[in-house]
Amino acid sequence: MNSNEGSATTYSSLSNLKTSPRHDLAMIFTCKVCETRSVKTVCRESYEKGVVVARCGGCNNLHLIADHLGWFGQPGSIEEILAARGEEVKKGSADTFNLTLEDLAGKKIFKE
Repeated sequence: MNSNEGSATTYSSLSNLKTSPRHDLAMIFTCKVCETRSVKTVCRESYEKGVVVARCGGCNNLHLIADHLGWFGQPGSIEEILAARGEEVKKGSADTFNLTLEDLAGKKIFKE
């Protein structure tokens, strides 16, 4: 009989992702400048009604995520920009959204 048989395995992970009650929206993206994969949290209200800019952790490049005030040109969000390019945006709530390994690692890394 295996000594591990019947014992429960517990896994845990640590993250330095800064979260707060106001940061209720998360995104994963790849920087087109340096190919760094990033996870960011933002305030949903800012994303839907204001301006959101995310800094790449790899090259410090700034990425415009949402501009509903028209500060940087045509008002809109990254979803609208990517849809216009024919790129896919996956959305869902924390309860129903399922991420694949490819979603987490990025298409380029996953294929290697």
